[in-house]
Amino acid sequence: MRHDVTPSPASLSHEEMNDALTAGAQLSGSELKRAATHLLTFTGLPGRGDFARHVTLAWAEVPGTGRALTADVDLAAVRADETLYLAGGDERLLDLALSYGRGRPVHLDAYLNTFGYQTAQRVLEAHVIGMGMEGFLTVSAGGPELDKLTALHAELGIGGDEQ
Repeated sequence: MRHDVTPSPASLSHEEMNDALTAGAQLSGSELKRAATHLLTFTGLPGRGDFARHVTLAWAEVPGTGRALTADVDLAAVRADETLYLAGGDERLLDLALSYGRGRPVHLDAYLNTFGYQTAQRVLEAHVIGMGMEGFLTVSAGGPELDKLTALHAELGIGGDEQ
């Protein structure tokens, strides 16, 4: 990608949009924005044209990265966009991301029991980021119940990736 031309947000792939969102969040210096972005990049929204309508791109110097394409998304506009189709998990993650973006994190107990272990792990990681504890605390999947679930999936011949 040329560093002298700012592309259209709709032209970015899922991965490119995630990279730009992450760079923008890092540049913001806000742990809550980084937490919101951590959730948003786990959804299927980045890389979609209907999502891109709410994104502004710019080139910027990002510490530790150098010159990078950054993205800023209007999460409230995404949430209010009635033409944007949201699947259940993406909708819940967007609601959580919006709450972090507004600086008013919601109570996680209303969400965690509706997610698979990978999504729950992502939400807890975002909470750690939002608390300013990244680097001090880590969240990892594992434990006896996950081991049982993985063994059951293997026995049934189905994939163990559950979101």
